[in-house]
Amino acid sequence: MVDFSEFFRGIKKMPERPVKIGIFGNFGIGNFGNEATLEAMLNFLKRGAAEFELTCICTDPKRVQIEHGISAIPLNRAGPSLVRKLTNISYAIQTMRMLDLLIIPGTGILNDYCSPPFGMPYTLFRWCLAAKVSGAKIAFVSIGAGPLHHPLTRWFVKLAASMAGYRSYRNRFSKDYLKGLGLNTENDPVYPDLAFALPAPAPSNPQSAGTEPLKVCIGAMHYQGWRGHLEADAKIYENYLGKLKEFALWLLDRNNSVRLVMGDERDEKAVADLRRAILAERPSLLEGRLIAEPSRSREDVMRQMNDADVVISTRFHSIVFALMLGKPTVSIGYSDYHAELMEVLGLGAFCQHSDDFRVETLITQFTELASNRSRYEAQIRERVRSAREALADQEKLFSSNFIGSCVGRQ
Repeated sequence: MVDFSEFFRGIKKMPERPVKIGIFGNFGIGNFGNEATLEAMLNFLKRGAAEFELTCICTDPKRVQIEHGISAIPLNRAGPSLVRKLTNISYAIQTMRMLDLLIIPGTGILNDYCSPPFGMPYTLFRWCLAAKVSGAKIAFVSIGAGPLHHPLTRWFVKLAASMAGYRSYRNRFSKDYLKGLGLNTENDPVYPDLAFALPAPAPSNPQSAGTEPLKVCIGAMHYQGWRGHLEADAKIYENYLGKLKEFALWLLDRNNSVRLVMGDERDEKAVADLRRAILAERPSLLEGRLIAEPSRSREDVMRQMNDADVVISTRFHSIVFALMLGKPTVSIGYSDYHAELMEVLGLGAFCQHSDDFRVETLITQFTELASNRSRYEAQIRERVRSAREALADQEKLFSSNFIGSCVGRQ
């Protein structure tokens, strides 16, 4: 059992007013995984006994207010570069003086995917520093960390994480990565990704084992490498999409149907490009054999996946959503997070890296899953159940030992 006594010591007890909580993150940008994480954290807090007032500190507060029904403010204030940096420090401190607790929930916010040092890494550091100097507590809950390629990014992230009184990780890789930066993570627990606690729609009735044709979901991503728009390389995207096209054609030529799904609103381009490339080679494809509908939420994605027999996907949370539905899944991921997730769910043999995956291997992986769907479905559901139970344990511990003690400051 982790000892949190030092963390809770000195917190003033003022039960006469609710705990004021800020939830920090890259929310409101149309990334369904991020929004699922926020939704899960809100549900987490609402199930607790403590009274609280929430403010989301996020990228697009207007959208968060509309979609989640909570108060929200921006991460940064606008203005000339130098002035903005100075005023944003003051803005963060003024805000944190009105809050008791800053929670950074889930997501891969402690990595540098498509982010320079003075993007999200610095912004997170600034808000954690503001919380620290204001006397507010800081908690990282089921967070993802690493990799970090720039020395300044590593410095910002290490300092931000070191200011937290509570840290848990969504995988062992994240914990070990921060340990490698010199952070003491010995007493930090590892729990599943927060999204596993969300409700999932009732499972559909997929084809029975050995029945053909099959319905296959392919989660396409506008993937341009880890550095993405910072060091955009069109060849990475073209190569990635070309291989997905080759695999989709293989499926269609064997009378299977294919549904293309998004994991982020920015993936609409990838889905459209992939659909166009497939139809260019199979122009007489019958209606219904290739489906590509837009998605605007986590619920949309899960509804589309629910009809599938097998899922192949790239985005981390799209894989999580498929697993929550009990779908046999192949990961074509871009980080060690993906590989560890698949290993924990008993699917370690069904994982490739998006930079260099082989279509021949993908066909072999798909064939194995398709041929033994019932066995893999039962295994996945059992391990998802275990993930939900572990998250319930974290919720109980966090609510009783932390939220219940973290009461308002004068």
